[in-house]
Amino acid sequence: MMLRTPPPRKRRAESPLQEDNNNNNNTTLSPSSSRQLLVCEDLPVAEYSHDHSIPTSSEQMLCTYQCRQMVKSEFFDALSSAEKQAHDYQSKFEAVNEGFEKSESERKKLRDKFFNTEQELAATRGREHILQEQLRKEVDFSQEQLKKQLQAFNELEIKFQNETRLRKNAESSAAKAEERAQILEEKLNTLSESIDREKGRLQNELAQMRSDTKLSVSRISADVSNLLERMECRAKNAEKESELLKLQLEGLKEQLDKSMQEKFELQKKLSTESLKSPSKDNSLLVKHLQELRNYVSILFLSISPKRPAALPYNEPVTLIQIDEVIGFIRLLPTNMFGLHESEVREARKIKASQEDIELLKEKLHEEKSRKERAELELLKLSDLKSNMKNLEDEVSTWKSVIKELPGVSSVDDIPSEFAALQKKVVDRMKNESETREKVIEFQVALDKVILDKQNAETEAAMVKEKAESYKAEIKRLELMLGLITEERDRLKDVIKELKEHKDLEGGSGLVSGTIFQELEISLDKKENYVRQLENSLSEIKESNSRQHNEIMLLNERLTNEGRRVKMLEREGDRLRSEISLLESKLGHGDFSSANTKVLRMVNTLAVENEAKQTIEALQNELQKAKEKLLAVEELKKQSSDAGTHVDSYVAAKIKQLKEQIATLEKREERYKTVFAERISVFRRACCELFGYKIVMDDHQRPDGIPVTRFTLHSIYALSDDEKLQFEYESGNTNIVVNAYTSQPEISRQVDIFIRKMNSIPAFTANLTVESFNKRTLS
Repeated sequence: MMLRTPPPRKRRAESPLQEDNNNNNNTTLSPSSSRQLLVCEDLPVAEYSHDHSIPTSSEQMLCTYQCRQMVKSEFFDALSSAEKQAHDYQSKFEAVNEGFEKSESERKKLRDKFFNTEQELAATRGREHILQEQLRKEVDFSQEQLKKQLQAFNELEIKFQNETRLRKNAESSAAKAEERAQILEEKLNTLSESIDREKGRLQNELAQMRSDTKLSVSRISADVSNLLERMECRAKNAEKESELLKLQLEGLKEQLDKSMQEKFELQKKLSTESLKSPSKDNSLLVKHLQELRNYVSILFLSISPKRPAALPYNEPVTLIQIDEVIGFIRLLPTNMFGLHESEVREARKIKASQEDIELLKEKLHEEKSRKERAELELLKLSDLKSNMKNLEDEVSTWKSVIKELPGVSSVDDIPSEFAALQKKVVDRMKNESETREKVIEFQVALDKVILDKQNAETEAAMVKEKAESYKAEIKRLELMLGLITEERDRLKDVIKELKEHKDLEGGSGLVSGTIFQELEISLDKKENYVRQLENSLSEIKESNSRQHNEIMLLNERLTNEGRRVKMLEREGDRLRSEISLLESKLGHGDFSSANTKVLRMVNTLAVENEAKQTIEALQNELQKAKEKLLAVEELKKQSSDAGTHVDSYVAAKIKQLKEQIATLEKREERYKTVFAERISVFRRACCELFGYKIVMDDHQRPDGIPVTRFTLHSIYALSDDEKLQFEYESGNTNIVVNAYTSQPEISRQVDIFIRKMNSIPAFTANLTVESFNKRTLS
């Protein structure tokens, strides 16, 4: 036994190491924290038995110095190894801690994924439920459509049977029509025989007409020859009178020349003698002579073609002026040159010559008028000759007509025969038109039957195709539903496994990873299935929408064709009525120029295109009608009872359509009256509520833009000129400047309320208040 006090430093260094070793290895080493003496006893080396389980202890021995050194070295080695192990364990602990944190984060992620998968499963269940409901609805709808289509197919079969019956009836009616046609042919033969008889009678009448026309022609030719002779005599007399008048004119011209020479001589004498007279008499004589010279010069200029350049020529000389000249000469003094009587004689001669000239002019005018009359009569002669030729041609044509017409003995019998023939022709035309109408009705009925049959066949084929497609879709959807249910069951199993493996710790990470991978794979598959289902549903919806659109288009076409058929039937009825009226007018000869109206229509390009289209459509319909006629004729050959049924069917249908048209027209008139009453009530209400009478007009600007104009008259206005005008164009309302709005007060209000505040109601309200105040205060 040995007493020893260890150094403090080593104690301080060893104490934490021992504590660490105790903490890491979970061993109980009790180091002393106090500085008391320790008894160190060296234990002997343990001897192990063969099984190394129970050590044998020897006697205790006291430690020597070497033993202590060995213990120290072993202790330090153990310390270093313990430190290394502590560092290793610490690094391992950190790695394990990091792995644990990662596993916790992964666990949280997996938990979130699990919750997401549960939500997605719930959503898929909801989608599956919705899809099942949609599929059930679609299956129910398809079944209802199948039922409806089967019902329609049965109805179409019934219609087809009825149409076959009608066809048989039409064939029977066609046979009856053939019998009627044979009867009509027999009647035509009898009529042809009667016409031959009438031709013979008309030939006899033509012979009589020829004899009468020969007599009339001879009379007319004699009258024409007499007229020609008279006209020739008149023309010769007129030529002779014109020659005599020419000779008289030449003599008058010579007399005028002589009078001109005498006049110039008198002027010379007057000029020479005027120098010898006193001044007063000279001045008066000069004035009077100048006036006389002017009158005489005017007279001679108006009569003679030779006009001297010195004398003025303004007006023709009349007998009144000559009388004035003679009176003037008489007023002259008698002792003046001794020329009074000679001048008066000359003036009288001039007056007489002037009267002769006027008489000759009148005679010339009369001869010219006679000549013109003769020319007109010659023209009338040429017209008479042409009329004679026309009459001869007409006589020849009448003769030929009388020869061809049997049973005509005289000219008076021709109009009666023609009237009888026209009546017969009109009757035949009416019979033919009736037969044509019946044939057309048969054709229309047959066309309708054929079209209904074709439509029924096409609808039946469409129904079969749709039924097959719906069956295939139902099978495919059942398969998809089976796959979805399998996937749902598998997901339920996976969720159960997840719940079972939730409490396990060791292999929870790997198990959850595999489970979540399986869940993700199953979810992907589920999403693919859902997408496929959605695609299939969208395709089914598209196909259904296409079929619905096709059905709507077919219905629209059917309605349009029905309207077109109705329009054509109306047009046919109108044309038939017009044809019957025209035929009746032709038969009766009912024509008056006062009642006739000439319609002049300006055809635009659009009208011409529409006319071309209508002509093409009518040509196509005519071709179809011809084909139908052939079919009707074949039916007539086959059966004979179909006609009566078709006639009754068509008559009933026409009656029904007329009733529908009458009801629609009444309804339209009722709507018009109600609409007019409503409009009047609305206008009165607007006037009483807002205080303005509103008038709407549509017009165009110079650039061609259509504009709606509203004119507002206030009920408190003092005059009719107080009105507001607004233009409305594509949602914009603008005020129009006029005499009332150009006033300073109104323009100021327009600037404030409309241009600045952009409020037309405020402007009109302010105006109503102001006009009310003016009206009441005034």
